Amino acid sequence: MPDDSYRNRSLRQASSIATVTVVTVGLVLMVYGLVELIRIGTTGLYMLAGGAILISVASLLQVLASMLMKTEANLGRLHQVTLDQHDILQRLEPLVKIISDNSRISDAARSLSNRERELDALRQAIREEMYKGDWEAANYLIEQMEQRFGYKEESKSLREEMATAREMTIEEKLHEAVAHIAKLMDEYRWTRAGQEIQRLIKLFPRHERINALPAELNRRKEVRKQELLTQWNSVVQREEIDKGIEILTELDQYLSSAEAAQLQESARHVFKARLLQMGVRFGLAVQEARWRDALEIGVQIREEFPNSRIAREIGAKIETLRLRAGFIDEGGVAAKPPPPSSKVD
Repeated sequence: MPDDSYRNRSLRQASSIATVTVVTVGLVLMVYGLVELIRIGTTGLYMLAGGAILISVASLLQVLASMLMKTEANLGRLHQVTLDQHDILQRLEPLVKIISDNSRISDAARSLSNRERELDALRQAIREEMYKGDWEAANYLIEQMEQRFGYKEESKSLREEMATAREMTIEEKLHEAVAHIAKLMDEYRWTRAGQEIQRLIKLFPRHERINALPAELNRRKEVRKQELLTQWNSVVQREEIDKGIEILTELDQYLSSAEAAQLQESARHVFKARLLQMGVRFGLAVQEARWRDALEIGVQIREEFPNSRIAREIGAKIETLRLRAGFIDEGGVAAKPPPPSSKVD
């Protein structure tokens, strides 16, 4: 296609010549009109206006002509591009026909191809549900494989695989639960351990390992009781009063009435020794004017041995001890306690 500068050269030249001619005439009229306006007046004004109008009209027509030629040139280029694209499509048409012929397969072959893809996607979906532990969804997909595709043997195999995976998952959770119960037993938290065992028995009433846990709990409790009894006899012989009270407090939950009666005499001896020990500490605190220590020991004696003679004596003097310890001022009003003094036993 010829270039626009060559194809429209004659039109551009004619338009330019016409414009220059009209502008020249307009300038002449304007100059002559300006001269006449100076000489005569009104007549020169008309000539001046006419020249200006000619110049304006010529300029406007030149602009319009230039725009029309550019528009025509663009349309020509678009037409040429369209022709080129048409030629390309004509050359591609045989290739497209070959591709179309090669891609034509029978409906039966296409159906078999899609069936294999759907079956592979279904197998993958079944295993994903198994890995997530969503057994209901996995079982539904296995039923779809059996009913829709007729793969009964593979469906049976997948159900067995799902049952095995499910049993492994349950066993892992049971192992974690049993380990937690064993930890509770190691910490002597028998009540909590018993609650966890009963919860597991309700969930798995026929599981052999779970049904053996109550007996294991009783065995561990008995072992702990015997350990405490051995420690009790040892501290009684060594007269370790504080340790004995600590052991006896824990041992109380394991003992039957008969067993508690057997320990009554030794326990009485330990408690009497503890009361005597605390009484001595109280007396020393009073003698040394350690009133806060004396008040603390006195309150402890009243809590642990409320029926003892020393507890009654302390109760009679408790207000005096509070006053001297600084918890009550002399007017009977509660005062802010002083900083704690160092405690000497």
